[in-house]
Amino acid sequence: MGKSTDTQWIPSGGVLVVAIAAAVLAAILVNVYIGYAKSEYALGSQPFYRLTADVAKGEPVRARDLESVPIPKTLVPAFEAAKFVTADAKGQAILDRRAPRNLRKGEFLRVPEFMEEGFEELNVPKGYELFTIPISADSAALGQLLQPGRYVTIRGEFDTSPDPKKPNLEIKTVMENVQVKALGGSTAPVAEKARTYDKIQIQVRSSQVKQLEQIQRLLTHKQFTISLTSNPEGASVEPEISREVLPLIERPRGAPTAPLVPLPPIN
Repeated sequence: MGKSTDTQWIPSGGVLVVAIAAAVLAAILVNVYIGYAKSEYALGSQPFYRLTADVAKGEPVRARDLESVPIPKTLVPAFEAAKFVTADAKGQAILDRRAPRNLRKGEFLRVPEFMEEGFEELNVPKGYELFTIPISADSAALGQLLQPGRYVTIRGEFDTSPDPKKPNLEIKTVMENVQVKALGGSTAPVAEKARTYDKIQIQVRSSQVKQLEQIQRLLTHKQFTISLTSNPEGASVEPEISREVLPLIERPRGAPTAPLVPLPPIN
């Protein structure tokens, strides 16, 4: 009886090429699918801030202490309900604020904790008042770019003509380098979805309040316009009311004149 031997099947050259091509195609399809899944994940996710290092109580939270973590769309409602800080303009408002407690690496930041710090910052010192500035719709459209703590320039439209019947409208600067203390009465950062507000609060000396009230009455639309500015550098200087508008409240405008009396007829 002859001895049987098992021979291993070796694919021919053509079959081997087909197998390799199929493997390469499968790898490409897998990579395409992974890329598609990642893009869908990115489109359907929302980034939130998580700490990359411990931050001791009272220490400022720096950009280097944070990382942006994309959260799947299905989990976003839970993160929003917990009031975690989104990595957007609102997150920028949290930067450089002091930690209300010892924060640990890996934690997600929560808005309410920093809101409490904001309320503490609104202790108005003696000799100062919190003054409300009504702002135009164009200014309110700044949306999330305008946050408590940012600096703005305040302007207004005035009729500078001495004759009420011949208006001369001019835009004048009212105050520069003014820090916004609150938006619509709230010290909380603007939420991710648009929030409507038509007033901001600023801190001024008590002696300036009456002047600002007089200036507001002179505005043609009774509203100010504001523009964002960079944080002032160097020593802190309190904002002053511009010399452009002070003369407007120091002199009366359009004082009535005495009516003309016809001359008697000449006989």
